[in-house]
Amino acid sequence: MKESYIRLIQYLLAAVIVVAIAFHLQLFSSLIGPGYIKAQTWEEVASRMDNPFYDGVYAVLLFTVLTHAFIGVRNVLFEFITSRVGRVVTSWTLFIIYVIILLLGIAEIVASAS
Repeated sequence: MKESYIRLIQYLLAAVIVVAIAFHLQLFSSLIGPGYIKAQTWEEVASRMDNPFYDGVYAVLLFTVLTHAFIGVRNVLFEFITSRVGRVVTSWTLFIIYVIILLLGIAEIVASAS
């Protein structure tokens, strides 16, 4: 994949993250949300895990933040790794770590819903 496409994906994910975090904070802890009026109890927070809407919000946040972060780490490492083989090994290593973390996160979201 060309670097310009990867950079574009990272920028688009940054915009999605900003919107998702703003939405998350608005619902749960902003000046308008319930977190400002009174502190939310553990039961209120845990009860969200039964709602598929919140599972979707958490999945979107997990995917966008994780993808954005790994592209950023890859870009930083590429500043120091100049060989083609080193970059390929780095990309595949990061991709494998990314998939493992993503699957673990999704497994937690699915497990909490059941």
